[in-house]
Amino acid sequence: MAYHLDPTTASAGGFFHVPHTYTPTLPYHERRHFDTPRVHVPPAEVDYHEGKPSIQITRARFNQVSTAYGSPTFINSLAACHELTMTHNMLSWKYEMRRAAQRILPFLSLGPSSVARDVPYLKAEGVTLMIAVRSLKAVETRPTFLNPTTFSATSGIPTLAFDFDSTYDFISGFRPIIRHINDHLEATCTTDQIKSSHDISGRVLIFCESGNDRSSLLVAAYLIVIYGVTAFSAIQIVQSQRFCISMSDDMKNILVDLQHIVQAERSSPTPETFEGTFSRATESRSPRGKKRNIEQLDSDDEMEDELYSVSDAISRKGIPPFVDAAD
Repeated sequence: MAYHLDPTTASAGGFFHVPHTYTPTLPYHERRHFDTPRVHVPPAEVDYHEGKPSIQITRARFNQVSTAYGSPTFINSLAACHELTMTHNMLSWKYEMRRAAQRILPFLSLGPSSVARDVPYLKAEGVTLMIAVRSLKAVETRPTFLNPTTFSATSGIPTLAFDFDSTYDFISGFRPIIRHINDHLEATCTTDQIKSSHDISGRVLIFCESGNDRSSLLVAAYLIVIYGVTAFSAIQIVQSQRFCISMSDDMKNILVDLQHIVQAERSSPTPETFEGTFSRATESRSPRGKKRNIEQLDSDDEMEDELYSVSDAISRKGIPPFVDAAD
């Protein structure tokens, strides 16, 4: 609170109070700057033939050479034997269908955790592999959360769990999961070289608690990697079969990032496996010898100069968010 002399009562020593008035130095709004970027997925182009809506997704044709996702020969045959043309369920969808699982691909289904406990469903569909997609924090709090090995219905069925919360968790852990799926499908092939999806006897069920978010994200990632579709097309494919999926903007951004990563892997002139990349990165972090030549010493001096310039820039005085209008 500031005190100013009142001229009319100066002789009597009178003062009056003038409150401080602060004005912002920069524009201010209540919207946070660190919100997740919004991702708007346009609806798929639907073709109505004889009153039945269907979609046909265009995909990039490529030759898989990396072994990070399984056998390249099998993956190329798998992608070639199944065209992404399917009937859209938007007219036939009912609210109760969210409690069931839907086939996204002839050999891959998506649904809630309740179907993973449904013995008649598992037998009728011939499920041969079950994958639970869970929250990492939820598993740390309750280790038995959606643990497929504790389901009585999974007796004799191989199970797998994929836990993630952040983009880093997903990107760093999805490759072994997709490779496990492809290795399982290849092991269940009835012929040496598949010509159609009927040659694959394996059936994979991917589920999460609701079947609408984390598990749908993994299925969409599988479509991006194996069939070369875009992130938006992958979401459209999954939603055309399971209309109730609900991906957050964080999950959509994960798929967009994954699309760019996979495209970069395919455009690399020297494709390599994920394990090879990891091993070379580990080797590059190995300590150097104690002896250094004159070029390395000069490089160290230049680096120190750069560090000094950066520290000087950091120590500069910033701009206060508000200033006193009375000053």
